[in-house]
Amino acid sequence: MFVPNHLHLLVKGYIKTPPKTDKVLNIWFTQLVNNVGMKVVAGPTSVYVDEPGNEGITGTVTLATSHASIHVWDAEKPAMFQFDLYSCSDYKPQQVLKHIDEWFGLESATWQFIDRNTDEFIVIDSGKYKKRGWGITRRFLGKIFDSSVTSQKDGETYK
Repeated sequence: MFVPNHLHLLVKGYIKTPPKTDKVLNIWFTQLVNNVGMKVVAGPTSVYVDEPGNEGITGTVTLATSHASIHVWDAEKPAMFQFDLYSCSDYKPQQVLKHIDEWFGLESATWQFIDRNTDEFIVIDSGKYKKRGWGITRRFLGKIFDSSVTSQKDGETYK
């Protein structure tokens, strides 16, 4: 029997190569859902908003265990996005941040991971992501420096 574990990830960040079409964002959503072991029950649905000051693509996907949504403001350089994933399944914020980085070149982000299992929401983890160098890795004097995700919960760096 499925036992829900109510977890909510909120991310605000900046990306190098923002999605511009519903096709790209819908494929991204589908692959994200597969990567974190969830199941799509409706969507994804994405649309480009061409309203001055609010230009960018927005999308949602309905999951058997809840939802994910994103809005990207692509007129900004780098493009800014707001993302959330609420699910009753277990997943890690690092899985989501890695997926965003692989598809859109995550430059930086701030995130909170919230436990919603009780009447009071508890931030169980939070952190900042900052890309170092160019691309996912860069070489400098024979050393490799990787992008990293630092968690405030345990002070560890995730790769």
